[in-house]
Order: sequence, then C-alpha cells, then structure tokens
Amino acid sequence: MNPPVLESLADKLLEKIRQRPEQYFDPVKLSENLKTTEKNIIAAISLLRSWGYSIKADKEGRYAFVAAPDSFLSAEILHGLDTRLIARKIYSFQTIQSTNAIACQLASAKASEGTLVIAEHQTRGRGRLGRQWYSPKNVGLYCSIILNPKIHPTLAPGISIMTAVALADTIASYDDMEIKIKWPNDILISRLKVAGILTELSAEIDRVEYVIVGVGVNINQKRADFPAELREFATSVRIGAKEKIRRVEFLQIFLKNFEKEYILFKKLGLREARKKFLKYSFLHNQEVKLKMGRKLIIGAVLDIDEFGRLVLDTRDGIMSFNSGEVTTH
Repeated sequence: MNPPVLESLADKLLEKIRQRPEQYFDPVKLSENLKTTEKNIIAAISLLRSWGYSIKADKEGRYAFVAAPDSFLSAEILHGLDTRLIARKIYSFQTIQSTNAIACQLASAKASEGTLVIAEHQTRGRGRLGRQWYSPKNVGLYCSIILNPKIHPTLAPGISIMTAVALADTIASYDDMEIKIKWPNDILISRLKVAGILTELSAEIDRVEYVIVGVGVNINQKRADFPAELREFATSVRIGAKEKIRRVEFLQIFLKNFEKEYILFKKLGLREARKKFLKYSFLHNQEVKLKMGRKLIIGAVLDIDEFGRLVLDTRDGIMSFNSGEVTTH
C-alpha cells in the first residue's frame, strides 16, 4: 500500500477506534468494515503509533485506542474543531523553514481561504523587521493562516489587530495572568513577550488579493529553555499559567477565537476588536518613542483608529502611524 493511501486508511481507522477508548477491536472486523485487508489494518496501526498515538493490543491481537499525542497532526487539530472557515484545510509539517513562506506559495496558487500551515519546528521563522522568531521543537505554536478579505489595502493592518485580540483572549482563557498587547503585534504576559504576529499581503492599488497571518506563541517553554539572550524579554503560557498546556487544545481555542474575530472584522471593520484591543493595550495613555527607520517620534498614545493605526499626541499635533517600533520610557 503506497504511503498516501496508507495515511488515508490510518485516518479512517483512527476515527473509528477513538470513538470508544479502551475498547478492543478485532483487526479482521476492522478490515471488513473499512474494506481493506487485515495486513493493511496492522500497517495502519503501526503508522498511527509512529505518529505518537498510544494503541494497545491484547493477547488475541485486538487493538484499543488509549491516547492521542499533543502534536499538530491534521487529524488532531480537526478532532472536535467546529470552525466553518478557518483550518478546514491543513498543511502540517515536522520541520520547515517558515510557515509564512509556505502559506505565501499556497496563496499564490489560489489555496482556499482559511487554509492553515503549521509546523512543530521552524528553521527560519519570520518575525517583524526582518528578525527571526525562535522556534524550538514540540513546545510552541508556529502557524500561518491564508485569508482573502474583500477589503481595501488600507484596512489590512486591522487584521493584525483582530489577530492580537484573538490571541490575547485565548491566553486569558487559561489563568488570571497580566496579559497585554503591545501595538502592533506583540502579546505580553507580565510585561514579557509570549507571542508575535506577522502579516504579509499581496495587493493591488484598490484591493487585497490575499493576507497571510503568521502567529508564533511560546507555549510550553520553561525559563531555562530560552537562550540566555532571550530570558530577560521572553516568557511562555506555561510559565504564566504555572502548568503545562496541551498545545492542540490551545490551537483549537485560538482558531475558534480567530474565526469569530475575522467574521466581525469583515462585517464591522475594527469596531468591536478596537474595544478589546484598548482593554488589553500595553501602551494606552503612555508616552512612547516610535522609531520609523531613522525617524524618531515622541508622543502620548491616544487610541487605535479604524485602520489599526497608532494615534499619538505629538509636539506636532495628533498623528496616526501604520507601523514602527515602539518603546516606552
């Protein structure tokens, strides 16, 4: 049996046996039910085990589902996920250079809206301003979502704002932590960075062709897991919540929150997301320095406008900014 066919059989077999955990299934009856051979059933069981599923066998050669791995396998992500648009199509990888890079390729090839690209490990994860996102194996969340919003390019920065709100709400569902959003794309726990967002788009003068929403979240890192140069600035959901987090569950909560925010964004723009963003805002009412290339602007943060821009009260009056690197005094 060739690999794609065997993988398809393994998915069908998994769906059947996980419905009744700890119940033993006869491979002969399974083969009859799935219209294949007993040999193929045994091969599919072996494949599922290699993916990390715990499946036990009794003395009579029957099999029972025990537990699923906390891995970003398509079958695990989809199991119990009730989104209608987001992540209905998934490309899952063990190791790739960048989920955003793959998502851009798929979007250029007209991949369906909501397509999710996810990896356990990135070798060249992208951050803002050309930086690299630290992406160790099996502890974080590194994913990209393809969107096709019918909006003017000037509204596209709002997608980063609504994504930040969805992420903050997801993290807030775990514990009573001090969660803040630092405009435009950083999520903080107790003033330390836990997540970042990178949006990339293809657009013409008057319309957006597609938007790639890249998300990186430190989920299960311990303090010692971070490189020395990051320990002063980075944290994880596990550190904030003081417990290990099931990453698949975290992803599913985020995908549901993201879909809800995206539907609202398409209907109402940033009207609803702005309210939440300001509630979470790390910068609101603070005096900040905004660096744009060689230009430095100083002002007090007043608002986030309907375009997702940072509104500052500067010495030259009230001004709005699409991008830049913000620091507080």
